Order: sequence, then C-alpha cells, then structure tokens
Amino acid sequence: MDFKELQYVLAIAKNNSISKAAKELYISQPSLSKYLQNLERNLNIRLFDRMGNNFILTYAGERYIECAKDILRIKKNLDDEFFDIVNQKKGRLNIACSIVRSPYLIPQTIPKFKEIYPNVEVNFLEETESNELDRLVSNGEVDVAIFNYSKDNPMLQCELLKNEEITLVVSRDHPLAKEGKIIKGCNFPWIDIKKFKNDNFIVNYTDQKSGEMEKDIFDKLGIKPKVVLKTRSVECGIRLAACNFGVSFALETHFKYSDLENTPIYFSIGKPKITTKLFAVYRRKGYLPKYVQDYINIVKKVV
Repeated sequence: MDFKELQYVLAIAKNNSISKAAKELYISQPSLSKYLQNLERNLNIRLFDRMGNNFILTYAGERYIECAKDILRIKKNLDDEFFDIVNQKKGRLNIACSIVRSPYLIPQTIPKFKEIYPNVEVNFLEETESNELDRLVSNGEVDVAIFNYSKDNPMLQCELLKNEEITLVVSRDHPLAKEGKIIKGCNFPWIDIKKFKNDNFIVNYTDQKSGEMEKDIFDKLGIKPKVVLKTRSVECGIRLAACNFGVSFALETHFKYSDLENTPIYFSIGKPKITTKLFAVYRRKGYLPKYVQDYINIVKKVV
C-alpha cells in the first residue's frame, strides 16, 4: 500500500474539501481529485459523498480512515525506532500543552532540548482546552503532552513530573494578606479560603483544566464564589489579583517564572493544602524514542 495514498485521504477527510486538502499537501487540486477518483475506482467503492464542495465520509470511508491512522501510527513507530538505531540525533518531536503553560514551558525547555538534539524537528501545539490534550496523544497527533491528567485511558501512559500545589493569589494590599500561617508540609503560608467567601473571584473557564480544578475546590469546600471575571489566562488572573481587583488561583509552576513588579501573596489552601499531579502523557504501546524521554527529563527539571 502507498503511504502517500493514506495521507491524501486523511487530508481530504480532515478538511472536508479537495481544495483545502490540496493546499495542505502542496499539490494541485486537479491532481488530488484524479488521485481520489483512481483510488475509489481501484477499490470499487466510494470513500466520500460529494455535497457541493464538501466531501463527506461514507461508512467505507470511515473504516478506511480508522485503518489508515493505525497504519501510519505503526509506520511512525517503526520510523522512530530506525531513527534511534541509525542516528540518535535525528527525528521529529511533537509536543502539546495548554496555552496557559506554553509561555514558560517552551522557552525553558526547547532551547535546552535543541542543544542536545539540533537536528530533531520540534513542533509545539498549544491548546486552549486542556481536555483536548489526551485526544491529541490518543490519535497520534503528538508524541507527548504535558498537563494535569486525571482520566484513565488504557491507551495512554502517564509519567509523573510533579505534584503541583494549587494556591490562592491575593494582593499584598488585601486585608487578609498578612494572616497566613506557616504549616509543615505547605510550600506557602496557609489560610482558610472560607475567609474569602465575600471576595470577588477571577476564575478560568470550566472547559480548561485550571477552571475544572477551581470548580472542584469550590464544590468540595462548599463555597459559592462571587465571580467578577472569567478568563482563559492564568497570568491575567494573577495580575488582576496582584492589583487587588479580586482573588484568583494559580498552580505553583504557573507563577514560578513570572516576573511581576507588584508581586502578590500566594497562600496554601485546603487541609492542609491542595495538590494536583502534572504528567507527561504518551501512548502506552507506541515506540518512545530516546529524544522524547530526554525531553520529558528536561521538563522534570524545569517544573
């Protein structure tokens, strides 16, 4: 079977369009149309229904796509293994993380990685919705994703990077700013979050992992927050809290590399603190090149 054939059909299915797929594949639209016509004639079955300019998968097309992804995933595993056998310094690394983490994760890890593997191509996917990251790994679109994974997918392997503490972010001008207590086991001064029940909260959206964790905290502690603003940016929440617009939440690695002139107070909360696990997530049965594991080790040192 021609692997190019699989890639062509996948591109058409992805774009639902011959013209868009042709642009993505850097070939002419007539060439791609002819290629698909010949393929369907040889298979004696239609892979797509034509609805105007839209190409919709038939049932046969859906089965073709499922098998094509499996075949290309096996081919990639073999290619990666051959890269390692022939020359450890060559390959392709596809990484994904949330857009919240990318501002510090990319500059803190990629330069270090490229010093070791200058000839490994690196692609970084930044997702606005953390819940999409496991799908990218499962589908083979990325080699590894860095995020707070909480599901149980038998297809995926999780490597613990760090237990991250979830902190409450408060302005230094807040009336409760100096009421934190030093408690053993907490990385920051501890405070009872219920004292802030009447405060305005800056929160993330619940389709983000950070927003999901915030909602879980409120639910567990029986707090109905007064939400003054929702944002997808953790840094925005930190900066607004620092200027006393409200209070927000942040994982400790989110502000580890922040450089604010007006630094807020970070409090441990919970009994005695609340943590979440940060993982490197990759496919369980996929071949893991040495350079992927080396990248994971770099992330461990950074976070």
